[in-house]
This record gives sequence, C-alpha cells and structure tokens, in this order.
Amino acid sequence: MLGRNDSMNKKYCYYCDRDVELSESLQEVSTNIKGYEIVYTAKIAVCKKCGNEVDVPEWDDENILKANEEYRKAAGIIAIQEIYDLLKKYNIGKKPLSKLLGWSEVTIDRYLKGVTPLREYSDKLLELKDPAYMEVLLEENGDRITPIAAKKVEISLNTMSNSIIKKSVDVFEVAKAFQSKIDEEAGSCITPLKMQKLIYYAQGWHLAFFDTPLFREPLQAWVHGPVSPKIYSYYQEYKYNDIDLIEYDLNGVFDEEQMELIDSVYNIYGAFDAKVLEKMTHYDDPWKTVREGYEPNEHSQEVISEESIKNYFTALRKLLSINAIPDIRKALRVYSDILNLL
Repeated sequence: MLGRNDSMNKKYCYYCDRDVELSESLQEVSTNIKGYEIVYTAKIAVCKKCGNEVDVPEWDDENILKANEEYRKAAGIIAIQEIYDLLKKYNIGKKPLSKLLGWSEVTIDRYLKGVTPLREYSDKLLELKDPAYMEVLLEENGDRITPIAAKKVEISLNTMSNSIIKKSVDVFEVAKAFQSKIDEEAGSCITPLKMQKLIYYAQGWHLAFFDTPLFREPLQAWVHGPVSPKIYSYYQEYKYNDIDLIEYDLNGVFDEEQMELIDSVYNIYGAFDAKVLEKMTHYDDPWKTVREGYEPNEHSQEVISEESIKNYFTALRKLLSINAIPDIRKALRVYSDILNLL
C-alpha cells in the first residue's frame, strides 16, 4: 500500500448494504497483458466501516487506462499523448490524419479515446515522428484531404525544415560519446578499430537522416576500412587493446535526435566485434569505390567523400524503408552474407 486519501464522497458498500465513507488506497498491481508482465499503481476504494474494497466504476476505468499505458510502454505501442503530439506537430486534425494514412476517418479518434492500435498501425504512427515520412505521405495521399488541411501540414513541414538545422561537431566529440558507453562489466568494449567503424556509421546515418554531417573531419579509405586520421592518432597507443571507459560530460554537445542516432548506432553496430565491422565497411560502396585499383594491403590516404557517404546511406534508407532512427537495424540485411557466417 503506497498511500491513502480519506477525503472522498460516500459510495455504496455491498458488505454494509448502505452508502458509506470511503478511503483511497494506492496499491501496486502486477498483471500479464498479452504476454507482458505489467506493474502499475492502481487506485483502490476501501470502506471505512468494514475495510472491504468498494467498486467505483470511474476508478476502474482509470486503472484500466494506467495498465494500458504500461502495456504500451512494454510492447512499444504508441501512447495516447504521442498521438496528440503528432497532431500538434503537423497542425493536423484527427480525421485528416486518418485519411492521410489511408484509414477510416474515425481511427485516430478511437485511439485517442483509449483503443489500443494494432502493431502495424502503431508503427505507422511512430514513423510519423520523422518529418520525412510525413512528406512522403503528403505527396502520395495529399489528395485525400482538403487543400486547407494539406497546406497546414506543408507549412508545418517547411517550418521544421527551416528551424531544425543540425550542427556538426568535432569528431572527438563523437568518439567521446561512444567511449562513454563502454560497459566493461557487461562485456561491452571498444578497440580503436571498432571506434573507427562506429564513427563511420554514425556519420553515414546522420547524413541520411539530417542531410548534414555529424562531423566535418574527413574519413580516409585505409586497408581496414574508413578511418579518421585524427581519431587514429588519438587512440594509437591502445593498438588492438580495449579503450578505457571515460564518462565525458556531453551536455549541450548533441541534441536529442543526434543522441538517439548515436545510441542506435552503438546498440546495433556495437554488438559486433571490430573485424566483423571491418568486413561490413568493405562491403559498402563509399570505401569500396575509393579502394578500386589498390592492392588489398596497399596503404591509401584517399578521402572518402562526404557526398558518396551521404548518397549511399540515403539510398539504403530509401531501399529498406528506414523511416525512423531505430529502423537502422534493417540495414543489417545488406550484410547477410557476412553475418550468416558468424
């Protein structure tokens, strides 16, 4: 029992067979919803006279909503507030958004009233957090809504495009972000070679999502994959050994989306060791194209152009329908021949 509140109106108690004063109890409840173990804080009404629980329908509804919210979090289903945030973000109504998505015009309204979306519907709504997906929808389905509604969305997209310009940082800051994520107890380690590959993938996906580089320093096509000479010199003393954990203060260095991208790159690509990542980068066009004409072990300081990295990852994003940053995981399909050998 977490707490009580004795100021309540009288309600009918089945055990006392009359209206009685109630007290409020906050109780931690554990339940299973569709295979997920859910824990939430329920509001319980207790009869002050006999001490038994009393049914209060409006509280039952409130408790169901709380349980549903926790289930959505556990299952990765979009929350009601997130849907409201989308409506505000794009200045669009419930019916127009439903129509843009090719759904019944009452679908969004039902979700806002508490109906839990199916996974495929939830995923579509979550993809809308990325303005690029809304741009695609507006282009493909804009004729399904009124010109006024379409114009409002277009203005919102233009405003976001003009205001959200990602700043580039020093490549050291990117390395620091990855170094801060090292978890030696969990076996999460980074060698200098692995650091180079994480930096390369972070740059590629940043260019694909935001059309600007995460860092300005060039990458070169070395024998073992894309390399930042600046980072190579800095971590050179570690050779093939693991880099030490240092928790840097990165407050204000990256915005929320950039940190989400760095986290995703680390969680997805960081799961592989350095030599696997090396093979993966050798598969990618930006490194492979620059290395044409070189022997496998021949040294090169040729720069991998920012444009070639951007074009490759942007094409990959389009090919695999990578609409949101966590969807970067889909790109592992490209390396199936390599990963199947593990």
